[in-house]
Amino acid sequence: MSTHEQPTVSKKPTDSLALRIILLGCGFLLIVSVAFSVGSGVGFAIGRMSNGASVQQSGTPVGSAGTIIESGRDLKQEDLKIFWEAMDLLERDYYGELPSQQERSYGAIRGVLELLDDPNTSFMPPQQARNFLESMDGSFEGIGATVDWETDLSAVRIVEPFENQPAWKAGLRRNDLIIAIDGEPVAEMADLTEAVSKIKGPRGSRVVLTIVRSNRTDPFEVEVIRDLIQIPIVFSEMVGENEDIAYIRLTRFSDNASGRLRDAIRTALDSGNVRGLIFDMRGNPGGLLREAVRVSSLFLPDKELVLIERFSDGSEDLYRAEGRPIVPADLPIVVLVNEGSASASEIVSGALQDAGRAVLLGTTTFGKGSVQLPHNLSDGSLMRVTIARWYTPKDRSIDGTGLEPDIVLELSDEEFESEEDPQLDRALQLLETGQ
Repeated sequence: MSTHEQPTVSKKPTDSLALRIILLGCGFLLIVSVAFSVGSGVGFAIGRMSNGASVQQSGTPVGSAGTIIESGRDLKQEDLKIFWEAMDLLERDYYGELPSQQERSYGAIRGVLELLDDPNTSFMPPQQARNFLESMDGSFEGIGATVDWETDLSAVRIVEPFENQPAWKAGLRRNDLIIAIDGEPVAEMADLTEAVSKIKGPRGSRVVLTIVRSNRTDPFEVEVIRDLIQIPIVFSEMVGENEDIAYIRLTRFSDNASGRLRDAIRTALDSGNVRGLIFDMRGNPGGLLREAVRVSSLFLPDKELVLIERFSDGSEDLYRAEGRPIVPADLPIVVLVNEGSASASEIVSGALQDAGRAVLLGTTTFGKGSVQLPHNLSDGSLMRVTIARWYTPKDRSIDGTGLEPDIVLELSDEEFESEEDPQLDRALQLLETGQ
């Protein structure tokens, strides 16, 4: 994060794309520096993510007559009367050690946020905020997995382990539940952010995760050695019986993801022997909104609607494709998605599906369709506030529901671990035979 802006009071946030960061799913998607990524909903991809978003500096300006100016209105001291009464009683009567004033303030903030029932609006104290901001620099250190918060079970769920990265090599698999971190129960942690901060750590260090797995009776421990996570953004190859189907996988929407994807598509098309394209966004936790628009522009005609961003006051911004697409209009496309496809992945998938430009194949996507604006607070804490929600061009809501594929096809854990890929096989069949 490179720019800092002074506090402003406005009903609608700035339109600058740099201020809009789509972070990896429910809560937020992040590459956990365990290595974790964007996006909760998909919570955190344990690792560090690219930069490109700005943080608004927003301390708490104090007005006259003992009022606090907050978002354009005066918050009178009477509004906090009961709070201070309760604090005074604790100070006077409580038998035991009280938390510090700072801890009480942070606890009060978290308490209010819990009332919102919005895991994406969140608060991070200074150290967690520093870790989060560092995660935007493009480097990755951690366990290499996308995770989510299982509210009903008070556990962290592995959404997608990154293939051949520490979590994967240690034996962690999709839908594993982490119930303790180095012996500390996850149920005693405040939220996903705190859990992720304990999973994260420097390269070469160890973390012991207590796991619950559906096919095992008892919990078991897995030791993971954190490492530098190397995740190529784009994979591409020619596949099919005659090697005339372009397979391109995009792993996240970081800075210049669209440029790298453009290069891969052009290389495939330059071969002169392409009869179809498989665009794989399975397990892609999202990233930057501007990259989602640019990626969509590679496939859609200029000015074609990509998404609707709608604010609480009913106003909305429309994002449209920019420039001429590089993928021929008559080239068939299959987009692979799954429950780990979130945020920016869902924006692109929804735009292509609504335009009739691609067939979606796989399982229902994650359902992260909201915009968070991060604010630096005066003590170094970070507040991420949901300011808008996304809708597909046909006004379908993404948030909480995800996208339903045109062809629904599950991938079992056994197939995933054995490296069988019936979803890819089905995509090939569709492009080769039309059925």
